Amino acid sequence: MPRNKKEIENFPYQSDYYHLIKGKTISKRGRWWTAVLLVQSINDANKRVVSIERWQKRNRADPDAEGKMSSYWARAKSFTFTSKNSWQILKDSIEEWISTNDWD
Repeated sequence: MPRNKKEIENFPYQSDYYHLIKGKTISKRGRWWTAVLLVQSINDANKRVVSIERWQKRNRADPDAEGKMSSYWARAKSFTFTSKNSWQILKDSIEEWISTNDWD
């Protein structure tokens, strides 16, 4: 997580269709990193999407380092919200379940 407000996290987000506007880490433990991101369409400046991304740290042999291993973040899962309505349904459901302890 950023130590101060001016420090920006370097998310391993990659897309041919969207570029990253901003993000916030939810959890970064061990080999897993989960974050919520705000991304914008490359072709339509008015189209923004909220995405929950999960990456896993993986290893591979580095061909330039005589077989030594190097690490990289690979996307494991992604969930996007393309409208306020889909977010509202999810938010309402979670708030209801938490308030009634249905998740215990």
